[in-house]
Amino acid sequence: MEGLIKILESLNRKERFFLVGAALGNPDFRLGDEYARKLSDLFHLDIPPDSWVAMDYHLDWISTALHVTHNQLSHGEPWPNGRIDDRIVRGNQEDVDLIVGFERAGTTVLLLVEAKAATGWTNSQQQSKADRLSGIFGAESDRYPGVEPHFALTSPRKPEKIDASGWPSWMAPEGRPIWFQLKLHPDRRRVVRCDQTGGSPATKFAVIRSA
Repeated sequence: MEGLIKILESLNRKERFFLVGAALGNPDFRLGDEYARKLSDLFHLDIPPDSWVAMDYHLDWISTALHVTHNQLSHGEPWPNGRIDDRIVRGNQEDVDLIVGFERAGTTVLLLVEAKAATGWTNSQQQSKADRLSGIFGAESDRYPGVEPHFALTSPRKPEKIDASGWPSWMAPEGRPIWFQLKLHPDRRRVVRCDQTGGSPATKFAVIRSA
């Protein structure tokens, strides 16, 4: 979809995006070569080195960019926000952890990656996100011609209890979400509150334990 990535980029106002890019000497937020190869293998796509990338990207921004681009709306002109059960902008903080976008043969490809490191996956949270993404892109990813979305999960261990039966097929091919490993440093620890002997639940003491 012509102009979609430009609008997606313009809506990104995340402080963390600019801070991390500046701190790591990568203000354009380009994918590293190894990670780009991993995503290319995962989705069976040739990902260009200059792909647009953002983190913690609000689903409201994705919905807005698609709606405005598809309908060729002027940026400063108000537009109807849709029905109550299908708002284009919902005003909440729901987001996707990583989004990658690029053009391929007249199609805008969007890769959406949801990540967990220390915390676990919950069916309620992921179902809520699946419902919203299904509403944005369509159950068959056909709501907006010229847009091709893909979705994957990444975490240290493969989730075993995710129920993707209610997800759109493009998010969970053959009923299972695409997953790849997120590697953590082996020396990572966690701090927990405890009692004097290290037992729990209690709050007067704390201890560092293996993750």
